[in-house]
Amino acid sequence: MPQLKIYVGCSGFSYPEWRGVFYPQRLPKELWLEHYKKYFSVVELNFSFYKFPSRSVTASLVAKAPHLKFSVKAHQKFTHRREYTEKDVEHFVKGIEPIVEKGNLIAILFQFPESFGMSEENWNYLEKLHYDFADFVQAFELRNKSWHNREFWRWLDERNITVVNIDAPKELGWAVGPWVSTGEINYVRLHGRNPKRLYDYLYTDEELEEILRKVKKIYGGKPTYVFFNNTVGAKCVANAIRFKQMLGVWNENIPIPNAIKRMWITKEFE
Repeated sequence: MPQLKIYVGCSGFSYPEWRGVFYPQRLPKELWLEHYKKYFSVVELNFSFYKFPSRSVTASLVAKAPHLKFSVKAHQKFTHRREYTEKDVEHFVKGIEPIVEKGNLIAILFQFPESFGMSEENWNYLEKLHYDFADFVQAFELRNKSWHNREFWRWLDERNITVVNIDAPKELGWAVGPWVSTGEINYVRLHGRNPKRLYDYLYTDEELEEILRKVKKIYGGKPTYVFFNNTVGAKCVANAIRFKQMLGVWNENIPIPNAIKRMWITKEFE
């Protein structure tokens, strides 16, 4: 049976609290990505949301992990402030060039706030954004439920834009389903299910199996990227490894840190 083109990773890798949990206590920070790449083949870069990426930084990342694929989160100017210039686009694109030139860019992730609802003005904005980043695979995460309709999904598919399917606390009222497939890739982000403290949640095996069924339902032979964003305490690492095991793509020769193993045991007996 051919292996599914489903790739699993974490939303970011450079969290100080992961030291002593996922990263060895004495491992220098500059070696964290090299440690991460032993476990996962894909990663989301989230620092680019707060600060425009520079060529020197992304070139360093590619040099440290030449086979790692990167999804890069768009700067908040493009999704939250929504006031950007042509120079801003050029600045962002120039910053990710080393990843693009290496052929390691999965997509640019545009994550919009829940307050960004469906309207003619906002739809026109998405059209402009799509045009300005036309040279790249684009993944749109639209948390407002008003975008969750067949007309919009058709619009995305016609432009080869990927809709980001999410899992999140239902109490937040985000568009968590049904999951659909548009564009040339599938993209999934898992934010956890803790309404009191977003990103601080450990999925159970039963919940991961439910998510896996949903992933397989939208798969359709497309490259499919699953990113765990429950980053607090490196819970995403524990869940991502477990998810890879469920997919049958985990390398059992890779040692799993004891602190990660303990998360599974703790969750089992909660």
